[in-house]
Amino acid sequence: MAVRFPAGIRERIARATQVLRALEGVRPVRVEQLHLTLRFIGEVDGRLEARLAREIAAATAEAPRFDLTVRSAGVFPSLRRARVIWAGVDEDAALTALQARVEAAVVRAGVAPEPRPFRPHVTVGRIRGAAPPRGLADEISRVRLEAAVAVHEVFLMRSKLLPRGARHAEVASCPLGVAGT
Repeated sequence: MAVRFPAGIRERIARATQVLRALEGVRPVRVEQLHLTLRFIGEVDGRLEARLAREIAAATAEAPRFDLTVRSAGVFPSLRRARVIWAGVDEDAALTALQARVEAAVVRAGVAPEPRPFRPHVTVGRIRGAAPPRGLADEISRVRLEAAVAVHEVFLMRSKLLPRGARHAEVASCPLGVAGT
């Protein structure tokens, strides 16, 4: 499940993190693939995919529309063991509530609960080598990014892993706030 961004926001994220994405040993996420993952589900069959779409659509129909803010940059799990470079997403009550609704819907559909806490971010690159790239911490501190995004729907996505990175395809669109209209 993902919040997809308009092209202009994806471009702003890519420009702000361009130096990070270009560091030696970093495989950048393609600009058109930049998104906020609400819940990674993994590989599922067609029947479960349909059940997931129904459960998530029902859950998001009652969720209010809201704005989120993408800002700053960082890494997971730490600077010394960096594997993922991300653009940060401000946590707020609406985003947390939406993610909890999505998680509950995914579990109702038959997927095991996610054991890790939700840490909103946009993956902009993955580090291939054993050590983080030289200058990573300095470049992270130089990132200047602030972009507001209106969240009106979320998407059930299918990912296909390819040698050049994942390709995402939309399976279902689940609008927010349609129960009250």
